[in-house]
Amino acid sequence: MIILVCGYAASGKSMVSRYLGKQLKYKVVHTSDVLKQFTDNQKTISEKTKMNKGWYEKSNLMVVRKNDFSFDKNLDKYLLSLVKENENIVLDSSTLPYLLKKKKGVLKIWLKATHKIRAERMALRNKISLESADKILRKKDKFNRAHYKKIYGFDFGKDLSVFNYVLDTTNINIDQVFKKTLDFVKSKL
Repeated sequence: MIILVCGYAASGKSMVSRYLGKQLKYKVVHTSDVLKQFTDNQKTISEKTKMNKGWYEKSNLMVVRKNDFSFDKNLDKYLLSLVKENENIVLDSSTLPYLLKKKKGVLKIWLKATHKIRAERMALRNKISLESADKILRKKDKFNRAHYKKIYGFDFGKDLSVFNYVLDTTNINIDQVFKKTLDFVKSKL
């Protein structure tokens, strides 16, 4: 089974992906780390990836990506090849649920949370002020919506019809998020 976990920044995508992978013994790919490897011009991309710990927010990659779609196109091409080559894999991806909306054998999960909660999570994760996290999220959310619309034509975060499961994580703790997503996935296996 291919499992795609999606959501805005700091919604819990990476943590849920890692948890599902561990519980199901699936390969886990954190797409932000693959993107980092692309930006570092690594010759070989490692499939052993790490969760985002704030590197993207500190980089100027948003500025570069705005005018150069090659990072996104290369990343998505690589991720699509991983999906093709692996039966049991979990990816935290912003684009794949939309790009694979008609593919069978793919579970697509959207994690949502209020802007306030996501800012609190980002501030804690990245060890920054709540005000900084709020600014970063507003900028990143706006960029992602416009960027994916421009490249692929989909309404990121607005069109949730491609998802099999939408979970609001605003008022539940991480253990409840883990349980609910795992229960959903197991019900589809």
